Amino acid sequence: MRQKEDVKYSLPMQAVDYVDVAARARDLGCRVPTRIALLPGNFATAASAAEFRYHEAAPEVRSAWRRIGLKDTGPYRKLRQKVAVTLETSGQQVPLSVFFGLGLVGNSKAVLLALGGVSSVLIVDPCSANAREIRFDAIVERPCSGGYTCLEYYGHACELIALAKPVREIWGGEPNANTTSHEVHTIA
Repeated sequence: MRQKEDVKYSLPMQAVDYVDVAARARDLGCRVPTRIALLPGNFATAASAAEFRYHEAAPEVRSAWRRIGLKDTGPYRKLRQKVAVTLETSGQQVPLSVFFGLGLVGNSKAVLLALGGVSSVLIVDPCSANAREIRFDAIVERPCSGGYTCLEYYGHACELIALAKPVREIWGGEPNANTTSHEVHTIA
């Protein structure tokens, strides 16, 4: 399902292929994300939309986005506390997952605002376990070649805004978009 890509960054993250988000949403009978969206942490593996599990901070992130003018285009229009489940069946915490669709290409401000909103919620909100050791997935729709990349980030919530650069590089918005000159910290 996921395969490592050949892109490297100086962030504590790795880039891997991700399932076809649009096809998966249609298969599960839910709304297809278009621009920016909170995705369930188990979006790629859930047997049905009823099994979706969101990170515990998802409702607060969605609320923060609304306050700054961003609209969540995710599979559910409303995230309620009872929908935001913190643990997968394996007992592992569900990652906070955000989708960045091609509808945002050319709107770097929205990407920065979205990442800043997530960062501030994870730092300030008491439901967040530890802002220094977060797991965050940025699922990015690739132009031209199609497909999706998941930037699996492991690190401090304060540094999430730095993910805007690899997002833009995937979209081809940086001169070094197709190089592998960045150092990567592989998480074991």
